[in-house]
Amino acid sequence: MKIKIDPINVILLIAIFLFLILWLFSCNPVKQVLRDQNKLDAVAKVVVAGGYCANDTTYIVKSDTTIQVDTLVQNDTTIQIETRNDTTFLTRLKYRDIIKSITIHDTIKSVVVDNARLNLIRAELTASNAKAMEWERKAERRAGWLIILILAIAGFVYLKLKK
Repeated sequence: MKIKIDPINVILLIAIFLFLILWLFSCNPVKQVLRDQNKLDAVAKVVVAGGYCANDTTYIVKSDTTIQVDTLVQNDTTIQIETRNDTTFLTRLKYRDIIKSITIHDTIKSVVVDNARLNLIRAELTASNAKAMEWERKAERRAGWLIILILAIAGFVYLKLKK
């Protein structure tokens, strides 16, 4: 028994197979993001806000906290000669000055921060401040209209009661 293979079916099968391969490899989302700058910026915002670049933040600590004590002793010897009657007195006087100086060096700590994350936080802060100012202006306008409405109702009630 022979199986008859129609050449049209083989060509269609190969075309479908090639179409599936092209379709699978053409829909790579990573390549789409890398090609489009707007998509790349959107992904970068999400990645930076998520804290995935936090290992760029580095703390450099240079610890040189030392206490250095310098003690200096200064001896001053003076001889005093005094003669009374036939006797000469030699007096040796000793002065001792203690000079103590303390030197303290502090710790220096440098912080290198992820600037992309800081810029993103600053942009969000600026946007939220702008929104807050807009809502404050709306609230002030509405408060003004509310005061006008209350005054109008009070005037209307006053005029009705006066009649």
